Amino acid sequence: MRSTIKVLIVDDSALIRQMLARALSMDPRLEVVGTARNGIEAIEKVTALAPDVITLDVEMPELSGIEALPHLIRASPARIIMLSSLDDPDTTYQALAAGAVDFLVKPKTGVATSLSDLSEVLVKKIKTAYRVSPERRFDPHRLSTNRPVSRPQVPVDSRLPVATMIGKVVAIASSTGGPPALEEVFSGLTASLPAAYVVVQHLPAGFTESLARRLSRVTDIRVEEGKSGLLLKPGVAYLAPHGSHMRIVGATTPRLRLEDGPPIHGVRPAADPLLTSVAETVGARSVGVVLTGMGSDGARGLKCILDGGGDTIVQDEESSTVWGMPKAAISAGAADRIVPLQQVAIEIRRALREGGVS
Repeated sequence: MRSTIKVLIVDDSALIRQMLARALSMDPRLEVVGTARNGIEAIEKVTALAPDVITLDVEMPELSGIEALPHLIRASPARIIMLSSLDDPDTTYQALAAGAVDFLVKPKTGVATSLSDLSEVLVKKIKTAYRVSPERRFDPHRLSTNRPVSRPQVPVDSRLPVATMIGKVVAIASSTGGPPALEEVFSGLTASLPAAYVVVQHLPAGFTESLARRLSRVTDIRVEEGKSGLLLKPGVAYLAPHGSHMRIVGATTPRLRLEDGPPIHGVRPAADPLLTSVAETVGARSVGVVLTGMGSDGARGLKCILDGGGDTIVQDEESSTVWGMPKAAISAGAADRIVPLQQVAIEIRRALREGGVS
């Protein structure tokens, strides 16, 4: 890797372009090689400037970020971070499925103060994006679809019986690259399996409900945001909401509990509290899964599941957008099975069958 990371800033606001450039210039590892006012300018400049990372605004005149994204991916190996708003999270997820590696929510008001607060997060995301191999970006032709192509896929059939008893609890952790990966996994699962699902995906505020809607489109499993006191039901997946750690409690009748404790691994919700609580509550009836993501969150909790007699599944390096969380889980000795993303759902179903689930 070279000593500096070359960044192209694409935004229709001159103020935001200026302030982002100023914020990034404070880090000696980052070099802002240019700016663009819209998608057309970005496409024109990307070849000459050869950036390593592009920050791409979603909403721009003439050619939006979502329209420019597939052209930029075809023209350059640059990793793309979307600058999104809370108004249209579905578009952000569409961009992630189409090849963007991450996103950052733009502030609505108080631009100067908010951008100053966001600069540290953006710098971290740029450095993480730079570590992503260009070959691990999703196919840009998927932009026209509602979700990533899934292989193999279990057809969603309303005639399938819905399970009435929880056989096992499947706990899934993911971060950078996680939303498309979760779509891939859930497209291979069905509500006919007597299992409940609990998920931690590191997201900013306001994006959990949208992710639940997207996952619901690829499976007959009901996907909803977790709330304290909810009893776990088979055929339902619960997403940990932003700002609270989520645990399960009660071995006989497992239910959710949300907590306001301090961030763990710099995030809240974190995966470790959830996976650890699953191990403590249901023991050998647990299945733990760690997918793509930066950092080490989930490794300790996954080891607890394995030590408690549960099954553990970890995404392999080649199919991970960022092989941080999976690598940490493997290093901790927590991985029972290490498989490509396309085989994760198969391994989950296998773990459920081995536990007596048909």
